[in-house]
Amino acid sequence: MPSTVTRPKAYLKVRHRTLREALKALRLDAMLITHAPDVAYLTDFEGDESALVVTAGEFRLITDFRYRQLVEMQAGWLKTVVRQTGMAQAIADLLAKLKVKRVGFEANQITVGQHKALEQAIRDGRGTKAVELVPVERVLANMRKVKDDHEIDLIRKSVAVAEEAYGAVRASIKAGLTENYIAGLMILELRARGASDASFPVVVASGPNSALPHYRPGESLIQPDAPLLLDWGAVVGGYASDITRTLFVGHVSDRLRKAYKVVLEAQQAAIRFLRPGVTTAQADRVARGVIEEAGFGAAFGHSLGHGIGREVHELPEARPAAPEEELRPGMVLTVEPGIYLPGEGGIRIEDDVLITHSGCEVLSTIDRSLEACYLG
Repeated sequence: MPSTVTRPKAYLKVRHRTLREALKALRLDAMLITHAPDVAYLTDFEGDESALVVTAGEFRLITDFRYRQLVEMQAGWLKTVVRQTGMAQAIADLLAKLKVKRVGFEANQITVGQHKALEQAIRDGRGTKAVELVPVERVLANMRKVKDDHEIDLIRKSVAVAEEAYGAVRASIKAGLTENYIAGLMILELRARGASDASFPVVVASGPNSALPHYRPGESLIQPDAPLLLDWGAVVGGYASDITRTLFVGHVSDRLRKAYKVVLEAQQAAIRFLRPGVTTAQADRVARGVIEEAGFGAAFGHSLGHGIGREVHELPEARPAAPEEELRPGMVLTVEPGIYLPGEGGIRIEDDVLITHSGCEVLSTIDRSLEACYLG
């Protein structure tokens, strides 16, 4: 059995200090954290269906028998409650033991039913006003926006694994195979290279299917003389990557080739623009402007990109409707403009980009030139 982790890593201690500063600013006695990626971010424990209670002096994890040994291996420094009751009752009992009054919870991570059950368990145990549950929004999500060196290193590894898997899969692609076969092969190649999983369901979309931005692969055959869109990512050390390449299986129409050139130009313009101090909405407008000027504005309907980390979709959001947010060094986000032509096909090029102190660094390195997208 792997050795027990007896003390939190230095990077975890920094996160703990930041969270406790947030508790103080929000005038909270404790924070209840139930979203598994948030729990992992603060503890390195990667089990599901667990809850973390953080106070000025305590870190307490509530889990069940299935994860008892995993907690010891990944976060043996944690004080752990192995619950024998339902989660709501276990949380209520722990809050009573800690004698806290104002307890924050992430409002967008707890269902109405879970909130009602917790309130009921608190009332049954200590009286209606003993503990006040205070809804807060995106406290952990905002903490996770800027990655530390440890996280950036894991994202780099995730990107490298994803790119190696792509190289193996690309060599196997040919007309007549099914989209499902290629998607399954990608997952195999990712895991064979050390990924714990794909970071989301792999997208393999051939021909007109590539005009559906989040298409799910099926038994459709890869078509000759048609575009083939691949969208995939790896999870390595708990951190995700997210890359898209559009390939041409044989020859495609002049319109699709033009669309490819426009998407590439839009992506390159956005990447050149990215640096600390510019906003996500400004970056989106840069790419969108290139596509609109080329006459394809109505064919680009999704955001320019999103943050990646412990989840494949995190803050910040680079889309027109999102709040304007200044980019900061340490943020990692995708840049993924696209053009989608119903009945013909779609083009998307996506790379993972780290905001640096002087500009940005593109972490993914697969050739994105028009010449490189031809399979022959």
